[in-house]
Amino acid sequence: MQKTTSGPRLATLMATGAALLMLHPATAAALNGPSWQNIDGGPLGPLQISAGIDGYFYGQSGTATDSGQSVAGTKSVGAEIDDFMIEMRKPTGLIQFTLQAAEYTNINLGTNRPKEINGNAYTTGPIRAAFITLAPSKAFNISVGQVNSVEGYESAFAWNNPVALRTVIAAVQNSESRGISAVYNHGKFSGTIVFGDGYDTGVFNYLQFLLTETFDASNSLNLYGGVALGVTGPNAFAYGSGGESAGGANGVGGQGQLAAVNSNLIGAWYTWSHGGLSLTPEAQYQYAKPLHRYEFATSGGVSDDIPKTTSNFATAVFADYQFAKSPYSLGAWVEYATSKGSAAQDAWFVAPNAQLVGLAIAPTWQHRNLYARLNMGYVHLLDQGTPAAGFGNAGQGTNQVVATMEFGLVF
Repeated sequence: MQKTTSGPRLATLMATGAALLMLHPATAAALNGPSWQNIDGGPLGPLQISAGIDGYFYGQSGTATDSGQSVAGTKSVGAEIDDFMIEMRKPTGLIQFTLQAAEYTNINLGTNRPKEINGNAYTTGPIRAAFITLAPSKAFNISVGQVNSVEGYESAFAWNNPVALRTVIAAVQNSESRGISAVYNHGKFSGTIVFGDGYDTGVFNYLQFLLTETFDASNSLNLYGGVALGVTGPNAFAYGSGGESAGGANGVGGQGQLAAVNSNLIGAWYTWSHGGLSLTPEAQYQYAKPLHRYEFATSGGVSDDIPKTTSNFATAVFADYQFAKSPYSLGAWVEYATSKGSAAQDAWFVAPNAQLVGLAIAPTWQHRNLYARLNMGYVHLLDQGTPAAGFGNAGQGTNQVVATMEFGLVF
């Protein structure tokens, strides 16, 4: 999922209608992301705004002379804008609203490559969130419009994550969609349901949920899922994480991603924090049932048949540590991911039946609104899948190292 949350990263769902934009900040975040600034909205009443921009220089191994040979592409070094965002919301009163304009492109370690920020194509252009909220009480609200996903721990925005390099877990999740969401809070429990056009397909048949129990200030549990209530065809538009999932670079759902837009997903994460340390294990399982309706159709030369049940499973442990009375912090994660497939539509990451392990670490410096972070990641393919894919010329390599020197401004 590509959560596009604005505040520090991920732990409990807030009670306000704009809470979908502030999902689950971990208690000990590796860095502090954008924060809400109060402004006078005149006849609209009190408003809040936040913004941020982030970019990086990068170096990576595993590239190839031909772009189609390696998951890493052809460029070993370069520089890119990672994301930028400006958001405004009205968080009080019976009628509230949220409006967010943003662009972003993520590096999901081992599954895609650095690319220009405009590589992501959305049907809504730069509008990532635009919804009106009816909030009759602090315990319940309902929103309609372009709303955010509630799937997963990681965010689309680098400043919300312990490491700017993301895991495979995030690569296969939903991002924003048009639809309706409802939030209910009672004591330490919070629940959110979203019904919309999952994966930005324009086909309204996807249901998401997030259940959160905050046991105390140091412990919280989150259970999330997504359910396809109908069939989405290969001609439906679909976005992706950096153009790599749920539609490929050209945004067509049938380009090896029909399974993603017809999938069901279940996952959970648990956050424990103490002092400056925060630990978050996460696990996620996703599957799609056989779909023979389009077996004689092709999209870009790729068959639109899903002959057998296909799935992927991934798990990771995220860590943040804030050094006391210091501008320095450290973020890190380790992950394992495996997939099962039998056709072109089953390439959840790398290739059908691929399997990998990876780790990343990110020492971070932040002074008020400015930050710098060195992200370093390594991935090893335990199985290159069938047909095999990987790194380097001819895609035969099983190892990749990626490093980015990241700079950001948030306010």
